[in-house]
Amino acid sequence: MLYDKPATTIDEQIVLLAERGMGGDQALMRRWLETVGYYRLSAYWLPVELPAAEGQTRTKIFQPGTMFEAIVDIYVFDRKLRLLVMEGIERIEIALRSRWTNRLTLAHGSHAHLAVSVFQSGYDHIGLLSALANRAKDSNEVFVEHYRQKYAEPFMPPLWIVTELMTFGELSRWFALTKDLKVKSAVARDLGLPSREVLEGTLQLLSYIRNICAHHGRLWNRQTVKRLPNIKRFKDDLVVVETRTSQGIQAQPANFIYNALVALVHMLRHQSPDTSFAQRVTALVKTRSPDQLRAMGFPTDWQARPCWSA
Repeated sequence: MLYDKPATTIDEQIVLLAERGMGGDQALMRRWLETVGYYRLSAYWLPVELPAAEGQTRTKIFQPGTMFEAIVDIYVFDRKLRLLVMEGIERIEIALRSRWTNRLTLAHGSHAHLAVSVFQSGYDHIGLLSALANRAKDSNEVFVEHYRQKYAEPFMPPLWIVTELMTFGELSRWFALTKDLKVKSAVARDLGLPSREVLEGTLQLLSYIRNICAHHGRLWNRQTVKRLPNIKRFKDDLVVVETRTSQGIQAQPANFIYNALVALVHMLRHQSPDTSFAQRVTALVKTRSPDQLRAMGFPTDWQARPCWSA
C-alpha cells in the first residue's frame, strides 16, 4: 500500500480538528500546532476519540465536548511527570554507578572492565568494551584527557572514570554481565532491592522509561513493554494483575507507570530517607481526574498505600 497522505497547513489542521468535533480557542490551537505539532499532540487526544467499531482502527471523531485546552492540559502534565521521573531515574543511575564501580574495583582491581574473566559471554563483553573504548578515545572530558596525558597503560582509564561515559542502558548491561554474584547481590542491597535478579529486571524497566523521557515521548498512560519484577517487599504498594505467559497464567505487576513510580519511591527513600520525591509525585498526580489516574495504573486507594502515606 502506497502512503499518499499530503502535508497540511496549520489552518487545514485546525479545520480538520473542528470537523472531527474538537472545540477550543483557535489562537491557542495555532500556537500549539506550530510549536508542538499535530502528530505529537495526536497521541494525547487519542484517548478522547469515540471507540472504534469492530474491524476499525480509529474513528478519529472526538467525544462530545472535547476541548483543545484539555489536550494542552494533559500534555503539560505529561511533561511535568517526565521531568520528575527523569530526576528519580538519574539519582538511581548515579547510585548504581557509584555502588557497582566501588564494589567491583575493590574485588577485581581498577581495570576490572578489561578482564574477560570478570564478565559473562565474551562476545557481549567485547562489544560493550569496544564501544566504551571508542567513546573514551574520542572524549574531551578533562578526567579522560588527564589519564591519557599521564598514563600509557592500560590503554583505557580505570572503571571509576569510564563509567561516567556509559549510558544508563550500557551501565545496566555491564551490571547484568558481571560474573561476581556477591558484588551484584551487594549492589542490589545497596539500592534497596532484595536480589540481583530483581535489580536487573528493575534496571531494564527504568532504562526503557528513561529512553521514553529522553526522547520526550508520551509517558502518562503508556503501557510499558518491560514490567517491574514482582517485588514481595513492595506488595502493599504494587498493582499486580494476572497475565498469560509461556508458563501459563501468572500474577505480575501491571505494566503502567504507577508501578515504576512505586519502585522509584522505595529506591530513592533507601538512598535518602528525607527525599521529597513521593510528595512531589503525589502533588502532581492529584491534579488528575479518576479516569486519568486509572490510565496510569493508579489504584483507587493509592493515597492510603504505604509508600504514598509515609
